[in-house]
Amino acid sequence: MKQVFRNCRKWLLALVVLLAAVFPALAQEGHPLDGTWSGDRIVDGEKVRVLMIMRLLPDQRIEGTIIEKGVRLPLQDVTLDPADWSVSLTVTGVGRDGEEIHYSMHGLIGNLGSARNRSIAGQWEGNNAGGDFSLELN
Repeated sequence: MKQVFRNCRKWLLALVVLLAAVFPALAQEGHPLDGTWSGDRIVDGEKVRVLMIMRLLPDQRIEGTIIEKGVRLPLQDVTLDPADWSVSLTVTGVGRDGEEIHYSMHGLIGNLGSARNRSIAGQWEGNNAGGDFSLELN
C-alpha cells in the first residue's frame, strides 16, 4: 500500500511540474499592442516596408514610433477599443525630402489569443491618398 501511495505522489508531482511549465506558456503576454511590429503599407499600389514599436506606459497610454523609408516618426493618439479590438493611430512628421507626412491608420487585431502570432490589418488614409496595411508582431 505504501508503494502505491509513493507512486501516486510521484505522478502527482510530475503532473504539477508539467502544468506549472505549460500554463505560463499559454498565457497572453502583456498588453496586446506592446512590442515590435513589421509589415507593409500599400502606397500608390506599391508595398512600403514598415516597422512599428509600441509600448504601454504606466499611465495606460500607448506610445510608439514608426520607421518607414528610413524616417522615424512618433505615433500619436494611439487607441485600442477592447469592444472589437480595433486600433487607431496617427502619424505626423517630416520626411527626408522635407515633405510633411500625416496619415491615420485604423485596423483590427487578428489572432488576439496568441502571444506571438498577432497581426493588425486595416486601412490608412492621409496626404490625399489611402490604402491597406498589414503588420505582424515580431
